[in-house]
Amino acid sequence: AGGAFTSLAISLARIAAALGGVNTDLMDESLRNAAIDIAGLAVVAVLWRRDQEAEQSRLKRASKGAEIAKLTVRASKQLMGDVDDGTFTTSLASLRRGRGIEKRVVIAAAGSEKIAQVLRDAEALRDEMDMNDLVIVPVVMPRGVAPDITPDPANPLAPCVALPVTVAGTSWRDFVLEEADEAIKQGVNVEEDGICVILKKNGRVGQRTKGIFLQ
Repeated sequence: AGGAFTSLAISLARIAAALGGVNTDLMDESLRNAAIDIAGLAVVAVLWRRDQEAEQSRLKRASKGAEIAKLTVRASKQLMGDVDDGTFTTSLASLRRGRGIEKRVVIAAAGSEKIAQVLRDAEALRDEMDMNDLVIVPVVMPRGVAPDITPDPANPLAPCVALPVTVAGTSWRDFVLEEADEAIKQGVNVEEDGICVILKKNGRVGQRTKGIFLQ
């Protein structure tokens, strides 16, 4: 880019001189060189802008990944292979590969009726979900909270379900509302049909879907 600027400056100086009657024989060559230099600088500018946009996109993805990793859930101890029917609280980061519990996390956000159906489907498919290392996190919209269920010995939390928990420094509501805004722009009725954000075992977003389909 520096060389192109220098060449352009020289060409412009020669053009100015030719217009003043000095070295007029260099006018055509200088005009051609100036056009080439300007075109080259335009290409450099476009490439620089693309690099900046790519860097901003990378930083945004990294920030989003860190935000998701901090989100907290309450899950069955059976998720860790424990025979106890109790629950424990952990961040989504602990479900990544190499953290002891390797799971694909399905964050499902929808209205209360749709989430109730999703929980029934998850219970019916718990063996298949376990075989595929899937854990579903149901989030009730628009409040961005866990469904109104209270696990107890008579009604333990299924190992394939983890409930969202709000703790200081994290916000399930902010996360799902941001995802919902993008879905709404695409014509999705989030409360009726729901949306999913599926995390791979490395913690990165692998897929976003319109609707919630466990089968």
